[in-house]
Amino acid sequence: MTLSSIISFSMFALAAAISPGPNNIMLAASGANYGFRRSLPHITGICVGFSFLVIAGGLGLGSFLHNFPQFFSILKIIALFFLLYLVWKIGTASSPEISKNQKPIPFHTAALFQWINPKGVTVVISAITAYLDAASSIWQALPLIVVIFVLATAFSTCVWTILGTLISEFLANKKQRIIFNIMMAFALIISMLPAIMSM
Repeated sequence: MTLSSIISFSMFALAAAISPGPNNIMLAASGANYGFRRSLPHITGICVGFSFLVIAGGLGLGSFLHNFPQFFSILKIIALFFLLYLVWKIGTASSPEISKNQKPIPFHTAALFQWINPKGVTVVISAITAYLDAASSIWQALPLIVVIFVLATAFSTCVWTILGTLISEFLANKKQRIIFNIMMAFALIISMLPAIMSM
């Protein structure tokens, strides 16, 4: 990749990572409900899961999904049901019915979710198609693409979690926290609308 390609791709990766989507909305809610430190496994899971998705995309997943779009539709359906479960978890995070021992989304769940996250899969396919085809060698370009994506993802996930943590100061009242969680649950549904509408 040339320097101009690296700069262009870095801007693309950062814009894709920091824009509102399922991961960022869940992290804002996690930061508000559990704080930054307890949300670290969630952050790490996203970064690790997404980095492996990028590697898989570079090694052929993107081409496979492009040639067999029905599998992408199946991924979207799985993601929809999983997100509905996460919507319930977020929406009821401070509900009296939920145990006080409730924990934030763990590392493995966050990592596995990257493989069915329509936004993430679409971003990877777009990046591989736009930037990797022009590379002289996949083994030269792919490691750089992975590093840039991981740095952009780590930055954006931390920013969204910190924003959620800052919001938590205004959510000391239990009623306000429940309202916030319900709003974040609806925001998560809205973030999925483009994928749902394209099914």
